[in-house]
Amino acid sequence: MRACHQFDDTPFYPAHTFLRFGNNMKTEKVAIITGANRGIGKEVARNFAQDGYNLILISRKKDQLIEFQNELKKYPVQTELIIGDITQSDLMSEQLEQVLKKWGRCDVLVNNAGIFIYGTLETTLEDYKKLFETNFKAQLVLIKIIIPYMKKQGHGYVFNIASLAGKIGYANLGAYTSSKFALVGLTESLHAEYSSQGIKFTAICPGFVATDMANGAPIPENEMINTKDIYTIMKGLLLLSPHAFVKEIIINTAEKTYFKIDLEVQKKCYEKGLPRC
Repeated sequence: MRACHQFDDTPFYPAHTFLRFGNNMKTEKVAIITGANRGIGKEVARNFAQDGYNLILISRKKDQLIEFQNELKKYPVQTELIIGDITQSDLMSEQLEQVLKKWGRCDVLVNNAGIFIYGTLETTLEDYKKLFETNFKAQLVLIKIIIPYMKKQGHGYVFNIASLAGKIGYANLGAYTSSKFALVGLTESLHAEYSSQGIKFTAICPGFVATDMANGAPIPENEMINTKDIYTIMKGLLLLSPHAFVKEIIINTAEKTYFKIDLEVQKKCYEKGLPRC
């Protein structure tokens, strides 16, 4: 399953922005990526920059995001940072709306940020709420913001990074799995509603991805999905003709016996606060 981190005691920064605009921003493609400070989000953002997209990067990790923005200065693109918790819907909406009004467009949204919490019936309702606010509601809020721009353009692409756990129910992962199933279901409905308007939605459902959040996974890192693979899939989908639609992609590792999750190991890691899949 896709690696996701659990909630920790890291302080949240108020959502705010650092603006850098070029002279012709309204004529250049714009991609929004959440969870852009590490792992899949960072790799995807870097590759979009290489391909000439201006970027709106969202994360609650201020220092990491600023450091990454400095790294991206070698590319001839502009970047905008929104620093804050994606579940702070009002602040996120306000800041993103301000940026989009200035840039005037949104070509790609990558809903990548998410969290993992272990358990099913033993999981508290409060933890279920955290999961759904982060893995589902936050994505929905961002989609509602960018849809008017894509409708006006007559095109756009939304990639929702779900998980293999959004397609398969795993024992003792019911809380996380249900939030990812919800995201996949939302993606399918939006695909059905907006494909006729030229707006594409794809749920990408990976197995184990080689990021630091997959530490302790029951599969060697060199046999995991590479973060670049996720962008390669996106790039291929973006190259499809306007009338070709793919509502979901499942990407997995080789089917081996050790792919079965050692739930006891996973539970111990979760209890120790270690990153998990």
